Amino acid sequence: MTEFLGSYTRLMVTVWQDPSAERELLADPTGYAVRAGLPVDAGAVVRLDRGQPDGLFTREQLLDDWRATPGVHVLHVPAAPLVDLEELDEQELESVAGGTASVNVVIVACIVR
Repeated sequence: MTEFLGSYTRLMVTVWQDPSAERELLADPTGYAVRAGLPVDAGAVVRLDRGQPDGLFTREQLLDDWRATPGVHVLHVPAAPLVDLEELDEQELESVAGGTASVNVVIVACIVR
């Protein structure tokens, strides 16, 4: 679960920071998720959800939504960041984007609004 959340969080942060990454995600959510290291089942499609949540995502919700429907993975990447990326210090941001995120950083990037 930690590896999944790390990949998921890196994907979110990259998309929020890089307009070209966002365009790639919008054009091909399934391919982008595969390239980002998310476990896309063979023959499955990734359905992108860009809505802003009313509440906070939990680790369990992200994982459950990813697995809930056979053949379809729901990927939540809100149009606006759930965290103020300016509030993360350089080390935290680099650890998330670079793949060395600790569980605490992953949780912050996924659920804090």
